[in-house]
Amino acid sequence: MLNIKTSVILTVFACLGFSSIAAAQDNVPVPVPESLKNVPFKIEGVDGFLQSLGIDPKAEPKKFSKKELRNLAEANYNDKTAQHFMSVHAKHGVGCLSCHDQTQIKGTAWMAYISNPKMKQDCKDCHTVQADVFKHTDTHSELDCIACHMPTMPMPEQYTADQSKAASVALYRAHMYKINPSPDQTSYIPQEVEVDGKKVTKYVLAKDEKGRDYVDLMWSCARNAPADWTVFEGKGCHSQYTSKLEEGLVYKDQKQIYGELNKWQDPIKSGYEEIRGATERINKLLEVTRLDRDQRTEVLSYVDLATQIADMIEKDGSWGAHAHNYLTQRLSAAQNYIRKAQGILDKGSFSKTPVNPLK
Repeated sequence: MLNIKTSVILTVFACLGFSSIAAAQDNVPVPVPESLKNVPFKIEGVDGFLQSLGIDPKAEPKKFSKKELRNLAEANYNDKTAQHFMSVHAKHGVGCLSCHDQTQIKGTAWMAYISNPKMKQDCKDCHTVQADVFKHTDTHSELDCIACHMPTMPMPEQYTADQSKAASVALYRAHMYKINPSPDQTSYIPQEVEVDGKKVTKYVLAKDEKGRDYVDLMWSCARNAPADWTVFEGKGCHSQYTSKLEEGLVYKDQKQIYGELNKWQDPIKSGYEEIRGATERINKLLEVTRLDRDQRTEVLSYVDLATQIADMIEKDGSWGAHAHNYLTQRLSAAQNYIRKAQGILDKGSFSKTPVNPLK
């Protein structure tokens, strides 16, 4: 069990960023921010970190590798670190301090195990296409990205499969980001372990095919987490225990959510495939269809407009979940561009040899 001093030091360590410890492999001191100058203890370099965990660096014969130091930090700080560093964000070099501004934590606020430092940037600064699509939503306009992608969830050791009992333990902001749109794959899976000679079941975070944690549909859409301000602002979201929405928008299980999600996604996916197929077909027809330059330019302009919409839908990646009505309208426009392009092609004549577009 970590004592209070150790917990506080590890919180400081989280603010400094885990990359600092990795860089301190050769006992290079970790800089202490101004906000910590008056603290009666400090953590500098690998030795300071090990001492905070009750490990005497002088008595320890081995030299810890960067990976071992990171594992020590993850095991002794909290689940958010492990979640984040398993995500695609970390793969692309995004660390804690890429988004969180630890310099804005004033006074003794940094001592809290759970804190909410100001953000240097948020999701929409990097995910620009998704942000542009989401601003057109007419169903979740009062919420932001974290409402669904970073819900408050229980620690695995506190998890219960009974959502009615989840409210008091769903307190930790998940840093998994990815939503798994599955009817039955859940964020937590049971494992049988032996404790004092007896087999007991405990829960751990599930992994996808790439070894990454994920948020399941229940925790994304219908979690019983009244302590989550996004749930409060969202009228209790879709949870049967907290929702203030009309009855048809309250979901009792993950399969029900999956069914509702498919109603949004399936038309967008099929429309997207239709546009991609049509643009490919028209480009091939242009090679064997005689048109004057104005006709050819008009066809290509329509194809470009349809392609831009298809690219936007693909880059957004939500297939309608971010803004179903908006994407439906954009798909309708793309389909109209395709019809206009095909109409012009139909007026052309067939060429047995490839057409030179420059003549």
